[in-house]
Amino acid sequence: MDLSLWGVELWPTTLLFARMGSMIMLLPGFGETAVPARIRLAFALALAICIGPATAAIMPEPATTALGMGLQITTEVLVGVLLGGAARILVSATATAGQIMGLELGLSFAQTADPTASQSGQLLAVFLSILGVTLIFATGLHHMFLQGVVGSYEVINVGAAAPVGDAAELALEAVSTSFRVGFQIAMPVIAAGLIFRVGLGILSRLIPQIQVFFVALPLQILGGLVVIALGLSTGMLIWLDSLERYATWLG
Repeated sequence: MDLSLWGVELWPTTLLFARMGSMIMLLPGFGETAVPARIRLAFALALAICIGPATAAIMPEPATTALGMGLQITTEVLVGVLLGGAARILVSATATAGQIMGLELGLSFAQTADPTASQSGQLLAVFLSILGVTLIFATGLHHMFLQGVVGSYEVINVGAAAPVGDAAELALEAVSTSFRVGFQIAMPVIAAGLIFRVGLGILSRLIPQIQVFFVALPLQILGGLVVIALGLSTGMLIWLDSLERYATWLG
């Protein structure tokens, strides 16, 4: 079946757009809610048109029925959501770390506007989310994700059945990795907070007349911010490494 418009093969482009559109809507950097959905979809369509001739050989023939063609397109959308969603889960490690840090510092109720999510969020979680998006573009990691979008056709072939078992395994691995990386980012603050609270407990036993927890709250916040400043670079490098490994796997 020959379906073309202005020299563009419609069927291969549709299959490419189905997967790429769903991936671009979720990938780190490109899939932020601050970027309008129309811009993301237009970029995915332009990318699908550009690489369409290079992938035409691996594109399956369209089904003989409208239902079959719809099933092929739906499968590609699900594959894109799977691969892009795993990357989005890895990105949430910064929010996890921010929530833990805010709880340790006593800033868990401090809220501010989150431009990456178009809603309010916990202060440190918003800071780490913005920092993460900045680092993705500053380090060129977004280029690796674009290569991963194209390379995903080597990971899961076009027209293949939806990998339900592999999808569950990938989601489980992404969630566990996200929580582990978030905990690693917040680990210096957790360790410092534990030592600080033990010291306060000893001090309260030695001088019971002083409300040490009330007096020490400013020191807790100031000391926590110092620890964050000292250990944040290492934590964010660990986070970037997890994203880079996933982008490399895709590409």
